[in-house]
Amino acid sequence: MALRSTLFAIMALLFSSSALAHVSNPHEKIGDDLAAQLVSQLQRVNQHYGYSNIGVTRWVLAETLELPEQGDSMHKLSHQLSESLYAHMKERNLDLVEFRAQDYVTLTAEGSTNMTRNVDELEAQPKLDWVLVGTLSRKDDGAVVNLRIIDRRSQEVLAAANRYVPKHLYWPNKQTEMVDGRLQRH
Repeated sequence: MALRSTLFAIMALLFSSSALAHVSNPHEKIGDDLAAQLVSQLQRVNQHYGYSNIGVTRWVLAETLELPEQGDSMHKLSHQLSESLYAHMKERNLDLVEFRAQDYVTLTAEGSTNMTRNVDELEAQPKLDWVLVGTLSRKDDGAVVNLRIIDRRSQEVLAAANRYVPKHLYWPNKQTEMVDGRLQRH
């Protein structure tokens, strides 16, 4: 009986801590909010368009349309949120295409991979109907994330979402960062 109680207590602790970790992760909440905004709009136009394959890109700085540099607080935000959108959009039954996937698995001494950024190893014309793109803009003490789902053929914006993200959520306890190629202290 004591063994059963101990096992039950351990399982309860494990499950409750993993649930709390998921809830307390601010990127998950923000990603979920953005996905909900986009899917809500797509559901309204879905009768007209039907289901289409969506590819998710990394998000760029609105001012330059370039990827944030390593060391810029926006770099981590762009990466984490764009990657988390895959899960949040798939949870809402959207058809996603991972265009970074190869048509084979690469085996090395370090491990096995399927994704690459080497354009020579990727599908030249991935089967994407729509593309999720995003921009990041610095605002006050944070960033505004602006997302759009665009029809590849017509360039029509099918859905759009935005969200202000306070800097302490994506750049906690950092004193310096790269902004426009310059070191900035906070």
